Amino acid sequence: MPVRTPQFMTPQILDLCRELNPAVRPAFLGIAPEPGCEPNDCFQSVQRKVMKQGGRMQFGWAIWEWPHVFIEAEHHAVYVPPEGPPWADISPSAMPDVTRRLFLPDDTATYDFENEGIRRDNVRRPLADDPLILRFLDLNHEMNSIMNTIPGVGRVTLSGDAAVRYQRNVHEAALIEMQLLMKYTSQNAPCFCGSGQKFKRCHGQARIAR
Repeated sequence: MPVRTPQFMTPQILDLCRELNPAVRPAFLGIAPEPGCEPNDCFQSVQRKVMKQGGRMQFGWAIWEWPHVFIEAEHHAVYVPPEGPPWADISPSAMPDVTRRLFLPDDTATYDFENEGIRRDNVRRPLADDPLILRFLDLNHEMNSIMNTIPGVGRVTLSGDAAVRYQRNVHEAALIEMQLLMKYTSQNAPCFCGSGQKFKRCHGQARIAR
């Protein structure tokens, strides 16, 4: 899924940020991973740094964009040293080519270290009035809700009806994601398959043929 840090703060992104925290604007932060920090583990990583070096944790949201499809805010945290800003984004991205984040501070977006199995869902907004996009976002919301019925963190095991519903949603979401990629990838963009060719000379030929 081609969700990346936005290149620009578009009006839609600023609207989402005002909805989450109207008191401040988001800012781009360079990602400077520290040893021992893992992707998708920002709260524990920042907590360990605070315990070792002082300072504090700044809660907020990482803002992501799939151009023309949707924008989303993901619960995130960065490190604030004892002397104050500049803040440090010490958690690596799961995508190696992502070297900065658009971060929106929000002191109300706290993390419950006592109940880490409860996964705060991303806040998503469609960028087009397209039933495919709306269904894709609904499926992701449903999958997060299913995961929140299972205690624990890290690798968890689904069983019974929850496993069936989750797998069904994963399958449908994968099919819709391919449809969205085919529909919204720009002709001159690199093809999503990783071939190194432009979309119009790779998977995009099927779109042109229609």
